[in-house]
Parts: sequence; structure tokens; C-alpha cells
Amino acid sequence: MKASFANKVVLVTGASRGIGRAVALAFAREGAQLVLAARSVEVLAQVEKEVRDLGSEVLSVPTDVTSHGAVTALVDAAMNRFGRIDVLVNNAGIGKVGGIESAAFEDDVHQTLRASLFGMINVTQRVLPILRQQRSGTIVNMSSVMGRKAFSRFGSYAIVMHAVSAFSDSLRQEAADSDIQVSVIHPALTATDLLREAEEAEMPPPFRHMTPLSSEDVARAVTKAVRCGKRRVVLPRTANMLLLGEALSPRIGDFIATALTQRPIAGLLGMSRGKTYHETILSNPSR
Repeated sequence: MKASFANKVVLVTGASRGIGRAVALAFAREGAQLVLAARSVEVLAQVEKEVRDLGSEVLSVPTDVTSHGAVTALVDAAMNRFGRIDVLVNNAGIGKVGGIESAAFEDDVHQTLRASLFGMINVTQRVLPILRQQRSGTIVNMSSVMGRKAFSRFGSYAIVMHAVSAFSDSLRQEAADSDIQVSVIHPALTATDLLREAEEAEMPPPFRHMTPLSSEDVARAVTKAVRCGKRRVVLPRTANMLLLGEALSPRIGDFIATALTQRPIAGLLGMSRGKTYHETILSNPSR
């Protein structure tokens, strides 16, 4: 494979499993040097080994992205080791399932905001001056299809993903004068541990029979977005129909969202073609 990112330094948060791990490995395969950040020390060490086995130089730094001190230590360690940062992938975050009338809803919003939005802001504010000084670099922010269209029972997550989308749009315009690229990724349901603890009956209705994307699908989209300068990526492509409908009218968006609760319709759109999320997660070890 062509080493598209040879000698480029890529910092990935939430790198210990799921999309973050897959993104780290994808960049490593294309020759990048990696800085890995996550809270889980032991699992992060395993990903570090996997990256090193691919022939890439790697630094792992156990980090809670909601801690200003921890993020400062992470970025300082990256600069001391490599002297630059070329790509930041803001992937760390959590997701909660539950209705708006749930007693836990407000707390779910607060927790998700802290981990998935304020953590992202924290890391970005520390890395952005470095990219400005270099007058180059890319920031990739992981959002979701629900960063453009909310589904029932996933309101707390959708609120935060909409905020990530708005943050990314503002950041892209503010950073343009320094030749800094900003990409926001909007994957549909993905086979990660994000919703492992949610019962199938608690899931948003369309999710109960959808076939999830793989983490590797999303990772390939991330590396392509950086390589090609894509500002926004929606996965799978058919999900753009939902977002187009929502842009035209909330009534159309809601109609499509309701239609997706019917497995035959989701199947026609290529979004229900195999194992469901829970079938996929239960058949694979936690990662």
C-alpha cells in the first residue's frame, strides 16, 4: 500500500477500541507516526503494540480528554517526541439511549456533552495553535448521522452530535486562513461498544434491525477525508437520502426515519442486509 501519510504525525483520541483503534491502524498502514490517547491503560498498550507491529513509530499517552491538565500533558508529550502534529482525530466520546421523559435524560445530556463535546474542544484548543504555527494540518471530528437528523430515544446523543457538527463548521471557517483543513464524519450505526450496554428493546426503532457499519469502514472514510480534503462525509452514502429529506422538510425527514423502522424498506436502501447491531456485538469480543 502506498505510504500516503509517511512522516505525518497523527494524534487519535479514544484510540483504545472501536473506531479510534481502527483509525489508528489505518493511518499506521499508510506510514503515519501515531500518538494514541485513551483512558484505558491496558487496552491502549495493546493498540500501541498493534501499531508498532505494522512498522509505525507510536507513542501512547493515557488521557482523560475532559481534563485540561491531562490534555496539556498529552500534547506536550506528542511535541516532545515528534516535534509536530499533522492530523488530529477527535474520536473520544460516549452515547446514551433513553427517552426525553426519562429521569436520567438531563444527566445523560450533561455526561455526553462533557465527554464528546467539551473533551473535543479541550483537545482542539490545545492543538490548534500548533497547526497555525505550522500553517498546515487537519482536524477530523467524529459526529454521527444524528448530528444532522435526530432519532427517537437517542435525543441526548443527537443534541451533542449536532453541537459537534456546528463546532466543526465554525472551526473550519475560522481556521481556513491558516490552511488548516477540518473534516466532520457522520457515520450511521457502527459496530462499536458505544451501545453495548443498551438492551435491544431500548434502541431507537430503526436501529433494531439495521446492519451496522464496521469500524474499518469508518476508518477508511477518515483517511480518505484527510487525503482528499473532504469537509463532510456521511456513511453509508444512502444515509444522505435521510439528510436530504430532513433538509427539505422535517416532515419528509420524519417520514423517512419512520420508514426505516420497516426492515424491508431499510433492506431496499442497503441498511439492513445482515446481522443486527446486537448480533454483531455479541458475536465479537469487546474492543
